[in-house]
Amino acid sequence: MSSFLADDQNPIFYSDTGGQKPAIIFIHGWTSAGSHWVGITTALRRWYRCIAIDLRGHGRTPGQGELTISRLAKDLHQLIEHLKLEQPTIVGWSMGGLTTFEYARQFGVSQLKSIVLVDQTPCMQTSTEWTMGLFGAYTPDHITSMRQLFESQQRRVLRRFAMGVVHPNRTLLRFATWLTSPYRRNYDRKALLPLAEDMADRDYRDLLASMDVPILLCYGSQSWLYPGKVGEYLHEHLPQSTLIHFERSGHCPPFEEPVKFVRTLYQFMHQQLPTSA
Repeated sequence: MSSFLADDQNPIFYSDTGGQKPAIIFIHGWTSAGSHWVGITTALRRWYRCIAIDLRGHGRTPGQGELTISRLAKDLHQLIEHLKLEQPTIVGWSMGGLTTFEYARQFGVSQLKSIVLVDQTPCMQTSTEWTMGLFGAYTPDHITSMRQLFESQQRRVLRRFAMGVVHPNRTLLRFATWLTSPYRRNYDRKALLPLAEDMADRDYRDLLASMDVPILLCYGSQSWLYPGKVGEYLHEHLPQSTLIHFERSGHCPPFEEPVKFVRTLYQFMHQQLPTSA
């Protein structure tokens, strides 16, 4: 692992396979860590420089300073500057997808080669006009209930979340995820609730039309977190998007169907090579 100091002097940790190849930055989800991408980065490192960041409060990066999606996007921008990356591709899964949206809000997309969004909605809260948020029903009342439950029964919430992100028919994978998740030490528990509540306030629907770079959308057909047609909605509103469904996946296509995910990502990246290559 390597690290750099963000502008608020907080260390940000990341892994980097190095080299002069096209760069892909992998951004994990809530309660996950950069290390969860190791299987994907190992498969792709022959062709790409693979970088996996530990977001604040996750992996080795301490949960210090501002714990918001806005701050995570600034850390991502400063990582790109620190490594002097030119035209990287960003792969954002779950909370990493929101971080990617926020990066586009703050810094635009002109410095990016492309974007990959993995099973994430542009707006977490639901209403009578928007039903494609978290769980398909995530109102301010649900947010308050979640906060109270999280404060009193955090371990139970985390176990249910970990088991629920996997396709409901993948019994062994669900059990393994449930069994190991509370003990993986992937996160600072004090950072989880502030980040979860900040995510709930984000709405990037007005941003989509301006995200004019190639975008790959990878969505689990059996996602418990985002049931419905989130992928189709984004495909309709993003100017240069490609939608791929992962039929055997819930919320975690890279880890439930890793071979298909690697193949899909490789093909997407290969399509962006100059025609003379």
